[in-house]
Amino acid sequence: MLKRLIFIFTFLFIFSCGKNTDELTASAILSANIYLSKGDCQPAIDVLEANGRQNENAHYLKVLASAYACKAGFSAVTFFASDLALTGSPAPLGGTSTYSTSIVTVTSPLESDFKFRDLQTAIDILLYAGGMSTSLEPTSTERTRYFSASDAASIDTQLLFMMLAQFGKYLHVYGNGNYSATPASVKKGSGSALNKCFTSYNVTSIFNPAMPASCIPPAASSHLELTTSVTASYRKTRLCRGVVLLNGILNILPSVLASASGSLSTQSGVITAAGSAAALLLTTADPSIGVVASTINQSVCEDNTKVTVAQLETYFSFMYESVFLP
Repeated sequence: MLKRLIFIFTFLFIFSCGKNTDELTASAILSANIYLSKGDCQPAIDVLEANGRQNENAHYLKVLASAYACKAGFSAVTFFASDLALTGSPAPLGGTSTYSTSIVTVTSPLESDFKFRDLQTAIDILLYAGGMSTSLEPTSTERTRYFSASDAASIDTQLLFMMLAQFGKYLHVYGNGNYSATPASVKKGSGSALNKCFTSYNVTSIFNPAMPASCIPPAASSHLELTTSVTASYRKTRLCRGVVLLNGILNILPSVLASASGSLSTQSGVITAAGSAAALLLTTADPSIGVVASTINQSVCEDNTKVTVAQLETYFSFMYESVFLP
């Protein structure tokens, strides 16, 4: 009841004093930060959304994204204190599946999980910052057209942390790791689910011969939500989510690495090198892979008729099965 009264009072105060848009937005940001300091995620969202989306205000967008991430259970403090150090063990990105935000129980299918959805909302707010059209590829370079270099870099850094956490959720659910083990000894396909691989592969598709034997077709055992037995559109949506998350991380890393230090610099450098090597192997094996190798736009991946399931399988065989979660 008290929180409701505080919100109503704040709303009335900021909208009844004849303030201009910038002043109203500043007041909303201040109120939201007060709520967030107390862990009150939804009231922070409410006061910012009531103000109206300020797509060209980097500070507003970062706080709004933080509020949705807060609702998803993401904490920047926890990320730096414990999660970030787990990133590269096992493999360059496999440790993300052991983040505090990854090992929580999720609703099946993953896209129905409210925490996954809230964190994706936070990610999308920053991906398309500036009022960028959702028909565009929301790259790090594209965001520099809307913001100063420092604001764009700050957005990218916050975005990277959230995307790593979301990627970790994806790996945790579909990778079927043995999470009762210590983080460094977690292995893909060793958990309580039945699948040894992320998805299934067609013997006529191009796939990575360096994959574990259990993933090479026709032996591949897929997670139930990524198998060919699910509706084709659902499977493509879920595979595309994996593609755009990983591509997005690899797209942002160079800009973040340029100003990173300490553990972030170390982890980013390792991931960048491994990602570049994997991407080279992918495009060499399948020069026609096209947009799949680089897209970070979910709609483009899902709706583009030139993006085939065979290409998505090829991507997964190189970028997931044998590189990031051994």
